[in-house]
Amino acid sequence: RVAHSAAAAAAGHGDTEHLASGEDDEGRFDWSQTDDEVEVRVKSLAPEGKGVSKRVKVSYPGGDTILVKVDGEELLRVGPLFARIDPEGCAWTLDGRDLCLSLEKGEARAWAKLTLSGNA
Repeated sequence: RVAHSAAAAAAGHGDTEHLASGEDDEGRFDWSQTDDEVEVRVKSLAPEGKGVSKRVKVSYPGGDTILVKVDGEELLRVGPLFARIDPEGCAWTLDGRDLCLSLEKGEARAWAKLTLSGNA
């Protein structure tokens, strides 16, 4: 990792410029990463209304999957992820109807891609 960071710096890239990020072709989500975390925004996933955050449940089964349920109904299952995450270090918030996930990487290494499937 040190050699990779040194090569990126020599090429004029900042700390995170050399790390993959992106969005899907349909505009359903976008993502970015640092050495230690992956940030994901799933657009228009949550229902509208007051008290929505109490109805949304996000879990990370096995540390290699993201599972999102609203009112007990599975809306999104992503897995296996590019690499394992640390469920204890993960968090989520709602921004309007967008679900924002902060995933702590199990080990500090770059992810090449992130693909969401399911009902996103």
